[in-house]
Amino acid sequence: MLCASFSEQFVRFGQLIKQENAFSVEVIGKRPLSVPFNERLVDNPNAVQSIESVLSQIRADLPVPERHLSISIPSAFFNISINDLDPDMNDTDVENALDWASRTRLGNITDKKFTQHYPLSTAEQNLKRYLTISYFKEVGKILFSAAQPAGFNIDLLDINIFSAANAIEQIVQPKAKDKWAVWLVDENRHSLLIVDSGEFQNYADFQFTGESEYTLLSSAKSDVHLDSIISELSSLRSFAIESLSSLDQLYFYSNDVESDFFNMLETYEVANLSIVDPFKNLKPIEQYKNDGDGVGAMCQFSDVMGLIQRRMSGRNP
Repeated sequence: MLCASFSEQFVRFGQLIKQENAFSVEVIGKRPLSVPFNERLVDNPNAVQSIESVLSQIRADLPVPERHLSISIPSAFFNISINDLDPDMNDTDVENALDWASRTRLGNITDKKFTQHYPLSTAEQNLKRYLTISYFKEVGKILFSAAQPAGFNIDLLDINIFSAANAIEQIVQPKAKDKWAVWLVDENRHSLLIVDSGEFQNYADFQFTGESEYTLLSSAKSDVHLDSIISELSSLRSFAIESLSSLDQLYFYSNDVESDFFNMLETYEVANLSIVDPFKNLKPIEQYKNDGDGVGAMCQFSDVMGLIQRRMSGRNP
């Protein structure tokens, strides 16, 4: 199985092989994209050719022939929301309520998007909670149109930071009552995924502005606790602290290993702020090291390892 994660400038990948009852990661690699993988992708006439070309190159160099492909892409392509509903609603009413919420949120682009609803576990007894994720159908069309000529069938499409959170959770095994988060660090756009007591709590995209301010670009739900977390992260730009008060643990990683801010964070000695080596429990046979072999360089493959973990466990969307 090939697992590939797309960021704006690169595709990172790993091949998972199963022999009898044992798994191995044969190769971890990284290749540049000729067309930026960002929100303007759907308007670029060369998008399919660019992705097909890089997938064909990857397939040609794999140590073992492969057709199955799992993909994760940036969260900027998705609309993510959490909806709380009355616990007494039947399945039909739930479906209608979620569809109405999606149309209200997306407006006149609703029919251009593919939308799915996922039930979430919650300790609150007086509600049903759902995670709603949507993305432009054209994005899926581009990916499938590129993968098939390259010899791949796409089995799974995920969101980068969700895949990274899966890998990190498998490695660190947070305590049952911990409130922890994964922070995808970028120079221009940051993403944050929050888990509280084993339950998905929130998701947000934000930008830092000025010396200590920030702009919230999107969130899965309104939450005063989210504001306090991002505000504390913003303060890290101005002064160091001994520990974060808004979270029990924060794990950060970046797709841009040359980011000045990311490299600055690596030097901080904050008690509950850390990077996780995605290969701690499963070492690749052949590993990409052109960016270095330290955890700061290896963390860029966190989402790839998250996809690999899902395939190993047999979990699908």
